[in-house]
Amino acid sequence: MIIVVQDCCIIDLSISNYLIIASLCCEKKTYISIMAPCMCFSFMKPVMIFLLICVFAICCITSSFFAIILFLVFIVIPIVFRYSPSLQRRMIFLNYVRMPSSVDFSHPEKYGIRGTKNFHIKTNDNMTLGVWHVLPRNLLEKYENDNSTYEQLLSHGEPIVIYMHGNSGTRANERRVQLYHVLQDINCHVIAVDYRSYGDSTDVEVSELGVVTDAMEMFRWVHKRANGTPIFGWSHSLGTGIGAHAYSLLEKEGLYPNGLILEAPFTKISDEIREFPLTKIHRLLPWFEFFMIEPVEKNNIIFDTETNLMNTKMPILILHACDDSIIPYQLGEKLYKHLLKTRKNVTTELVLYDKKYKYGHKHICKDKELGNQTRKFINESINNLPQ
Repeated sequence: MIIVVQDCCIIDLSISNYLIIASLCCEKKTYISIMAPCMCFSFMKPVMIFLLICVFAICCITSSFFAIILFLVFIVIPIVFRYSPSLQRRMIFLNYVRMPSSVDFSHPEKYGIRGTKNFHIKTNDNMTLGVWHVLPRNLLEKYENDNSTYEQLLSHGEPIVIYMHGNSGTRANERRVQLYHVLQDINCHVIAVDYRSYGDSTDVEVSELGVVTDAMEMFRWVHKRANGTPIFGWSHSLGTGIGAHAYSLLEKEGLYPNGLILEAPFTKISDEIREFPLTKIHRLLPWFEFFMIEPVEKNNIIFDTETNLMNTKMPILILHACDDSIIPYQLGEKLYKHLLKTRKNVTTELVLYDKKYKYGHKHICKDKELGNQTRKFINESINNLPQ
C-alpha cells in the first residue's frame, strides 16, 4: 500500500508498518492522502491492531506448544523411562493390553475352536497359568466332547506344539486362534499358555525371569505326560525371546525339545528397541543409549536370543515377513546367519515372505502353505535330537 505524506516522500508499507506510520500521522495531525479504500482508516485501525495482536498471540502459543511437545518427547519421556523400571516392563511386555478386553476362557468354542479344553497349572513358585489344549483334527470326532481324556491323549502319538505368544493380548486373540486352526489341521496338539500377568493367569509384576520360568514349567508339564511324543515350541515376536531363553535352559537340564519355530524373531531386545518405529525420532539423539538401552538391560530385560540359542541342539525354523514394520526381517535374517555360524550340524532354516503377501508382523498364519511347511519341518526334526 502507498501513502503520501506532507513532505512528499513515498513509502511502500507492510500492514504492520502501515499501522505505525498511520498512527504517527494522526498524532501529528499531518495531512494524509491515501487511496480510496483506506479512507475509513479511523475505523480500521483498532480492527487491524486487534488482528495483529491475535496473530502474535497465536504464534507465541503455537511456538510454546511445540516447544513443550519437544521438551516432553526428547527430555521428559527419556528421563522418566530411564528411572522407572516399572514403566520399562509395561512398555515392553504390554501385559495390561487385553485384546479382546473380555474373554470367557472357560468356553473356547465361543472363539471358533473345536475340541479345546481350558485348564490351569500351578508353577513351582506358586503361580497359576491359564492354558488351552486344542486337539488334533484326527481326534476330534472321537474325543471332542470328552474333556477328561485330553490329558491322556498327549501320549497318543501326534506331535505337540506349545504356543508362546508375544506381548499384549491373550491366548484368545483372533490371529493366534487362526494359527491353532493351522496346527490342528496338520494333526498336532496345541498347548497355548498365558504367562503370569497375562489373561487369566496370576496377576503379578512381569519380568523376563518370570515369563521364561512359565514357559519352562509348561514344557515340563507337557513332557511329563507326553511319554515320548515329540514336543515342539512355536513362539511369536516377544515370545521368540521367551521361548529361546526357556528352551536353551531346558536343554541344559537334559530336556530336549524336538524343535523350535520362531515367528518374527529378533536378535536381542536392545536391537529391537533400536529398530522399533516409536523410537525412531529418539535414535537421532546422542543420549539414546543412555536413556533407552542401558536402563532396560539394568532392569534384567535382555532376551538375548543370539546368545541363548548359539549352543543349542534343537532344530530351529525362522519365519519372517519382509514387510514386518514392528520387527524388521533383517533381525530375523541376522539371527539366522548367526545361528548357522555358531551351531554346527544342526538344522537351522529361514523362510522369508515377500512383501507382496502383506503378512506384516501378525499374519503369517494366513499363508496357505504354512501347514505344509510346518509339517515338513516337524517330520524332518523328530529324529535329529541327541539320544
